[in-house]
Amino acid sequence: MESKLHDVKGRVDYISSPKRQENLYAVFSNVEDSYWDLLEEQNQRDFAKSGTEGTCIEARELIIMLPPSLIDYDHEILLKYMTSKFLEKYDVGCCAALHHNKSKTNLHIHLIFSEREIRQEVERKIASRNMFYNESGKHVRTKKEILDENGNVRPGCKIIKKGEVYETNFFQPKKEEFKTNAFLENMKQVMTDALNGIVKDENEKLQVFQKGGPYLATKKIGKNNPKEAEIKADNYLRQEWNRNVDRALLTGAAEVEVMMAKQSQIDEPVAESLREHGQDPKLFTRILQKAVGYLRGFVEFLRETKYCDRDSDGNPLLDHDLRIDITPEPLPAKPKGERPSSEKQEAEVMRLQQILNKMKKQEQKIYAIEKAIVKLEKDLKEVKKKWFHRKEQKELEGKIETKKVQLEKAKATLDLILAQHGYQNALEVTKAMKVAKAELKKAQQAQKEWDASEEKQEKLYLTIPANVQNMEKREMLKSTGQKKSIHERLEEKKQVVEKQPKKRRSRDVGTR
Repeated sequence: MESKLHDVKGRVDYISSPKRQENLYAVFSNVEDSYWDLLEEQNQRDFAKSGTEGTCIEARELIIMLPPSLIDYDHEILLKYMTSKFLEKYDVGCCAALHHNKSKTNLHIHLIFSEREIRQEVERKIASRNMFYNESGKHVRTKKEILDENGNVRPGCKIIKKGEVYETNFFQPKKEEFKTNAFLENMKQVMTDALNGIVKDENEKLQVFQKGGPYLATKKIGKNNPKEAEIKADNYLRQEWNRNVDRALLTGAAEVEVMMAKQSQIDEPVAESLREHGQDPKLFTRILQKAVGYLRGFVEFLRETKYCDRDSDGNPLLDHDLRIDITPEPLPAKPKGERPSSEKQEAEVMRLQQILNKMKKQEQKIYAIEKAIVKLEKDLKEVKKKWFHRKEQKELEGKIETKKVQLEKAKATLDLILAQHGYQNALEVTKAMKVAKAELKKAQQAQKEWDASEEKQEKLYLTIPANVQNMEKREMLKSTGQKKSIHERLEEKKQVVEKQPKKRRSRDVGTR
């Protein structure tokens, strides 16, 4: 993988700083730190002079993935060895660092290099006349262009007098080779060969995908890539295609047959999709799914016809229809993770329900006391109408006072229930209950979705019709002295069994 660098000094510091890299094992550089300052200065100056829009490319970076077992090698020697393979071909300044990612699953090398070689002699350009530069450093023709209204040189502008050095170049022009795809392909091969030369385990040896071959190259997923899930699904399908290519070749398919399958199922549909719909990752994914299903079916066809008789052109002779499964390859199931929990929401609903139950019970108690007071006051009113009931009147008045004291205590208890749980009134509790029930419903819906089983993909089959009649095939087999196939023998056995008369079971009828 190659990247264009727009801040080479910052990038060099980032890959080589132990403070900024958690798993940094070794750093190698063939230049002093001041090299990158000079390189940045010349690149930015040349970029400004060119008038090109965009951002200046100050250097380039290669990221080289390593087999996991190489972590056991001496880190500094490993890094110098891999960097030397680059420096053998290109005499430029470089800085390399050996890293692991945070989870220690990806061992790799960052190799930052200059696109310019150092000059044998420094080039110093002498001004043949006074030269004028505006605030942005751009050369202007006349002095008037850098003066203000009072005739003074504006801040940020400068004048280089005749005979002074106006430009110093430490580097040659950029090498155009570094911009080409040929450079990248060449480096892939060089680094792959270098790694395979030191890897001991044959299973860890790498290979470079050749363009135009039957295999599909997978894509690297960069850090914090927003399309990570999309690339993972794409890589999964590419790997499944490559596995089925291996199976087809091992089953007896010729490379040209696999290439024809790739052209008809991937290359041509992709080209047509680009013409009609442009770049659409979803459409490309569907094309790959169908292609993998087709190739899997081709492997099944090869197995089914491996021992078939063949005609003069090498085509298999089929005396029965072949039903081949070409169902498109399903995408890997998305990791569900842990089942969503609703314990917290359920506990909150139960807590609020208990508070409401206490409040309702207390309110019923208040209501009962109030009803009792109303009844007593009614009785008292009737008693006052009668003569000689003074004692009964006093008793009723005492009961009413007692009930009123009880009523005040009951109301105070209701307020205390609210205060104990941090609420000011019943409305706050009911609102909290409404929110809690909504959260519980949301959690239960998430559980329902988690529990729901994924829909199974409908199977798709391709039927290849028989191309030879049974009798014709038997005559041909007899004439060549070949034995009958297993399929024929099973059919004959089936026919014999069907022709045999079925025996009826007789029952003896006896007397009791």
